[in-house]
Amino acid sequence: MRNKILISRNCIEVQCDRNDLETQKLMTNIYPIHTNRIKTSYKMSIHKVPEVLKLLRGIDVNNIHTAPPQVQKYFYKELAIRSNVEDLIKNGPRESCKVNEHLTLMRHQQLGREIAKYQDRYAFFYDTRTGKTPLSLAIMYDDIVANPSHKWLVVCPLILIENAWLPDAAKFIPEIKIVNCHASTPAKRIERINSDANIYVTNTESFVKYRKHFDKLHLTGCIVDESSDMKSPKSKVSKELVDFAQTLKRFYLLSGTPAPNGEQEYYMQLKAVDYYGIQQSYTQFKEHYFVNISYNPQFEKLVLRPDKKDELFSLIKQYALYIDKEDVLTTPGRTFHEVEFEMPPELKKHYNKLKNELYIELGDGLQITAPSTAAKLNKLNQVTSGFIIDTQAVKENKFYDNNLAEWYMLDDYRFKMLQDLLNRDNIRNEQVLIWANYRKEFEIIQSILGEQCRCIYGGTTITEKNEAIKLFKEGKIQYLVANPASADKGLTLTNAHISVYFSLNWSYELFKQSMERIYADISKQPKHCDYYVMIAKGTIDRILYSDVLQGKGEANYAILNHLKGGNI
Repeated sequence: MRNKILISRNCIEVQCDRNDLETQKLMTNIYPIHTNRIKTSYKMSIHKVPEVLKLLRGIDVNNIHTAPPQVQKYFYKELAIRSNVEDLIKNGPRESCKVNEHLTLMRHQQLGREIAKYQDRYAFFYDTRTGKTPLSLAIMYDDIVANPSHKWLVVCPLILIENAWLPDAAKFIPEIKIVNCHASTPAKRIERINSDANIYVTNTESFVKYRKHFDKLHLTGCIVDESSDMKSPKSKVSKELVDFAQTLKRFYLLSGTPAPNGEQEYYMQLKAVDYYGIQQSYTQFKEHYFVNISYNPQFEKLVLRPDKKDELFSLIKQYALYIDKEDVLTTPGRTFHEVEFEMPPELKKHYNKLKNELYIELGDGLQITAPSTAAKLNKLNQVTSGFIIDTQAVKENKFYDNNLAEWYMLDDYRFKMLQDLLNRDNIRNEQVLIWANYRKEFEIIQSILGEQCRCIYGGTTITEKNEAIKLFKEGKIQYLVANPASADKGLTLTNAHISVYFSLNWSYELFKQSMERIYADISKQPKHCDYYVMIAKGTIDRILYSDVLQGKGEANYAILNHLKGGNI
């Protein structure tokens, strides 16, 4: 064999000659080759040091003392990581949960804190309400106290900056200087990025836009909150964060729903944590672990291969720990109530017409069509709420400034049903979180509920969102109406214990996130939580609720269960 072994911070590389068939054959044991081309360079995770040394040099724990000191260092470091992390996950934390006079962690949070002392790059897939933010603040605090010049970056959804990270940092680690990098103008954002601090907090979109400025800070580490935003290998956010991660010594992911639409969504998150831990391209990854069962060539429906399940489970477990709130918190319990009702006859006719013939007639010869399956499903969803949006009119108004009607009220029955629901004896005097999807729904609900209501949806500014949340938390308004996509992550609204789903969407991730807004540990949510789901009989409502939103999460349950710790 004529090969070289090169070791760097996050990578071990084996180099050989084209004619070194012996090395190439040996490497197939730890490096899956997905090409017919002759390989002369094999880059792998730094965690593979013991396996590579054993395979190519016959070096193990019994004779590692014969290796150069630098090689010994990497070898023993990896063995220490494996043994300590395995022991922590099995037996629980060993040290005090007290971080400082302001912050004492729960055992499952302390477990993550201690894992981070060994793992510089890791994923904490902690369920909602299990305290990902305090855990992360503790990790950064430990590092900054030991190394006062170190700097960290937190990348999170915009709404979480002022509703989670900044208030929690002020509460738990007030002595650490933290900067909110979000500002009203680009110049102010750059000014804040360039200011002196130990922790910088930015929203995901701004990170992508101002990446080059963050690069100049010489950061020690980064924490990505809601890492499920990295689920697409094609997105700019995913690509930038994966690339950025390779420049840092420490890198951590946080998410309660890391792969809401299927296990393939772990790929980019794993690449960020350990770039060389997965040798495959995304295409190769899919082909290796999944089968596409879609009959439509335009869409992909991936299902995990049964014979590859354990292999994928083991791969993910190397880099991640999952904590289920029901295992670590005392929760108040919750009940889902189906509020089922018949659509008015005329509206049902409209619904069936659209369902069967792809268009609706509104009189005077006006037709609203649904040219695609997706458009059809959206239109059906609108009709169940009693109105329909003319998408073509919306486009023409946008581009040609025409004064065309963009929506048509078909029947206000569903809004009356909502009023009746809110007037029930057990709901009438309570604060209620209402979930809806379309702008027109928000406008109508706002007009019905008046000053006791505020809305959060796509057209709401961040200032308006924060103000609405503040008023609701303080009990100054009775109703908060929100779009799941605009208030989906990290918000704590446990002052309410009742949620109403006025209408539903197709995202299991958003549905799960929305459920958790009012649900928490009994110390924060002492009341039993009730969820009322409005369902029009015989319509897409039933399909959405029964088949999509209740069943979608099962795909990832086995993996998340596999990632759990032991004695937490």
